[in-house]
Amino acid sequence: MPDHVETNVRLPICALAALAAVRERWGTSRDETVRQLLAEHVGAQEAKPDPEARLTHISTVLCYPAPPRRYGEQRQDTPLRIRAPAELLRRARAVSLTLPGQYPRARRDYQARTLTDAVVTAIWRAEHFTDDFLDGLLPVLRHQSALALWQLTTAVTSTGPEKSLLLAAETAKARMRNRTVVPADEAAEARQLGRTADILREETAWHAPARFQAAANLARHWLTGPGAEAFEQQLYDQRDLGNPLYLAQIRTAVRPPHAWGASSSYDWTGRGGTAVWRAHRRVEVQDFEDWLTRRSERDDADRVTARPGWLIRTPAAWHARTVRGPLPEPFADWAAAGQLLTFPYQEEGRQGVWPLLRPPGRPGGWAPVPGIEPVLAAAATVPPERITGFIEAQLVEWNHTSEKEPALHIALDLPAAQARAFGYITADEQHRISAAADAATWREMDALIDDHRDKLEEPKLQQLLKARDKPHRFRRRALEVGLKGKDVSRFTVTPATWRWPGGSVAAALLAGAPADRLLWLAAAAHRSSGLLLEQSMQEAWHQAFDRYGRRM
Repeated sequence: MPDHVETNVRLPICALAALAAVRERWGTSRDETVRQLLAEHVGAQEAKPDPEARLTHISTVLCYPAPPRRYGEQRQDTPLRIRAPAELLRRARAVSLTLPGQYPRARRDYQARTLTDAVVTAIWRAEHFTDDFLDGLLPVLRHQSALALWQLTTAVTSTGPEKSLLLAAETAKARMRNRTVVPADEAAEARQLGRTADILREETAWHAPARFQAAANLARHWLTGPGAEAFEQQLYDQRDLGNPLYLAQIRTAVRPPHAWGASSSYDWTGRGGTAVWRAHRRVEVQDFEDWLTRRSERDDADRVTARPGWLIRTPAAWHARTVRGPLPEPFADWAAAGQLLTFPYQEEGRQGVWPLLRPPGRPGGWAPVPGIEPVLAAAATVPPERITGFIEAQLVEWNHTSEKEPALHIALDLPAAQARAFGYITADEQHRISAAADAATWREMDALIDDHRDKLEEPKLQQLLKARDKPHRFRRRALEVGLKGKDVSRFTVTPATWRWPGGSVAAALLAGAPADRLLWLAAAAHRSSGLLLEQSMQEAWHQAFDRYGRRM
């Protein structure tokens, strides 16, 4: 039918067999059977007065069957094609379980399987199924119970960086509770720690096969046998008790991670460090949104964001505001005309609008920033959840220096050809920059060749020497002649770039930069900010190992 869309999920083989049994019993096609099962399941879940009492199949929490870890490894699941109305699929995903740290579009372990969860649970409600892995486990859990089980899993597999944050937050909370007078700075720090710890637990948890294995072993310990339903109820009640089971595991570390089946041969400290980084970053983004929407022209126009360490500077006259519900006029007209950006605000049902001016002679009135259109045009393809990051990138002071330099160098580098096209540099300067970049790339290639000259046969050595004429293909040729990937990965082609000497993109707009330049700078600032954030998170990975990693 015209309103049907086609998609695919992957199911345990036993679930597909149960679907075949339902189809035979009902006498319907497989597509129609799936549609009816989903419609009944979605209706039942939406009718529950408490969303946390909705059902999920245990396989969702345990990520079963697990995807292959290596190329060519045989899969343990089977595909199922689904043809159903788009609205039904949207509702099915909405009532399904998403574990903390999972997202609809993510890689491997971090991908939410909401539609799979809906289909598997819907099939189970009509025809129970099991296999060697699932046998004996309580087959369905309420969402709150499933999330509590996952919290226990994160507790027993927590790495040093995670435990450090969580225990610091708990200690600060206890200190606040036991004192009648608390200095304002201590109270603010305690709140910040508490918010970060909450986000770590609820939004930024790391995922890996070791955690799913630990979840499976915890489930076999508590969710099997005659006491399974009683413990499921205990897990469900954790929401009202601050999850004492979770806190007990964090505080006492009764069993090391490998006791629950987590891998003891690999150190997951790096993933823990980046999960903590993401939690801190999420709090900083929330604080940035609050600062952006609440500041007045008398407030400080500068703020430093610790991750990655850049200075944000907004024009004093620029403002952002939040609105509830649909965008009112004239904001809606300005947004449609490309003069205003909207972004989801922290509170459900609210959205932010940026940038706005207070025009003279109109107390309480607003107006768009003149000439802002080319800057905002660069956000045309940016997803709504990333608009705040785009705004932040336009306010970064790209050449700010401070007494304490951040770990990463905050700078906006333009390709030399682009800098020449914009008139920032002359043709001679572009040639000098390109020549210096080429020389640096040759030095990199020569250093790699010298390190392996004695290990390569003469024909292969000559092939590698000849490959220097095409630096962008040098890495592939180095692998083809037998160099190891870890050695070749250190080689990079040095780009011919020129460091932009300006401040923020917003400042360039106020200085009268042409529209084409503003469009390019806005997009480049957003790209560069994303790269710097990735590098900052990578630095958190290394720092986690330096501080908390295993010592041989």
